[in-house]
Amino acid sequence: MNILFVTAYPPVLHRHGGGVRMYHNIRLLSERHSVHVLSYVWTAEDADLLNSVRPICESIQGIQRVPDFGRHWLSVKPFLVREFGTPEMHQRVDAMLHAKKFDVLQCEYLQMAQFRRRHVFSLLTAHDVQSQGAWEAFEAESDPLLKAKYFYRWMQILHYEMTQIQRFDRVVTMTAEDAAYLKSYAPGANVRPVPIGIDAKEFRPNEEKTSEPVSVVFMGNFFHLPNVEAARFLVREIAPRFPGVRFRIAGSPILEGPQAGPNVELAGHVPDTRSLYHSSNTIVLAPLFSGTGQRVKLLEAFSMACPVVTTRVGAMGFPVEKGVNMLIAETVDEFTGALRRLVAEPDLRRRLGDNARTMILDRFDWSRIGKEYLDVVEAAVTH
Repeated sequence: MNILFVTAYPPVLHRHGGGVRMYHNIRLLSERHSVHVLSYVWTAEDADLLNSVRPICESIQGIQRVPDFGRHWLSVKPFLVREFGTPEMHQRVDAMLHAKKFDVLQCEYLQMAQFRRRHVFSLLTAHDVQSQGAWEAFEAESDPLLKAKYFYRWMQILHYEMTQIQRFDRVVTMTAEDAAYLKSYAPGANVRPVPIGIDAKEFRPNEEKTSEPVSVVFMGNFFHLPNVEAARFLVREIAPRFPGVRFRIAGSPILEGPQAGPNVELAGHVPDTRSLYHSSNTIVLAPLFSGTGQRVKLLEAFSMACPVVTTRVGAMGFPVEKGVNMLIAETVDEFTGALRRLVAEPDLRRRLGDNARTMILDRFDWSRIGKEYLDVVEAAVTH
C-alpha cells in the first residue's frame, strides 16, 4: 500500500510521547508498505530532527507552521483548526494525492483532521481526547468570565471533535477509556484503542551495579499543561519534604514558574531519555491530575524496571495492580508516604520494577502492539 502520513509535530524519538509513537508507527508501516510523511515544523531544530526519520520511510517533508492568530469572533471551529491550518499544508496534501495513488491517508492528532480527503481511506490517530481536557479546564476555573470563556471553548472543541471522528473510516485512541468516551458521544464512529508500544530491548534495565543514590525523576513535554502542573506539584509540594533526595525534572522547554530548591535540577531536554533511569535506584513520580491518552514516560520507566508512583489518571491505559507493578497516589500526603516507603525499602523498589518490566514484556512490546496497529491500517485493503 501507499500511505500518506500527515502529522502536527515531528515524528521523532526522545522529544515527547506522540513523537515516539509516530516514529515507531512509521517504522512498522514502512517494513511492509510505502510511507510518505508530511510533518509540520516550528523551528530550524524541528526541521533538522526530521533527518532521523528519513531512513525509515519513503520520503518526509517539513512544512513551516504559520498559525492564524487573528480574531474570529463566535467561530464555530476551535482555535486549533486555525493554529494548524497553514495553506501550504493543504496544498502539499492535495499535490501528493494528485501525483500518486494513496491507499491510506493517516492524520495524527485532532488538529490535523482538517486534511482528511473524501476519496481516500482515512485514519485519525487521537493521541488524546481534547474535549475532555477542555471540560476539565472549565471545571477547574473559578473566575466567572474565564469560566464562561472556557465553557464556550469546550463546546467548540466537543462539536468539532465528535463531527470529525465520524467522518474518518477509522479512529485510533491510546486507551480503552478514551475510546469509550468518544463512543459515548458518537456511537456510530469506528473507534479502536491501540496502546503505545515500546522497544523493550532498547529500553531495558541497567544491569550494572550503580553507585547512584536514590533519586526522583519526572520527564515531560512542558508545552503540555498536565506535565507543567505535575512538575510544579513536585517542586512545590514534594521536594521540600525530602531535602536529602535529588529531584530531576527533565523535558523542554525548561520549566518556568516554580522556584526550585537546592535538591531540584531543571534538566531541560535530555537527548537520550534512557540516561534518566538507573533501575530501582531511580523512583519515577508522575503526579498527573488531568489529561487523557497514554504516557510514554511511564512506558519507558516500566520497561527499565523503575518503581513508579502515579495517579489513576496517569495509570490510564495500563493494567494497574496497586502495590504490584506501581503505586497509586492522589494527594500530597499520599505521594509523600509512597516516596518515604520507596526510599526506605530497596526490596519494594526492586519488586515493583521487576513486575513492571514483566508487564511491558507481556503487553506492550512493539512485537505485540505492532500487529494490532497494522491490522487497523491494513483494513484499507479490504475496505
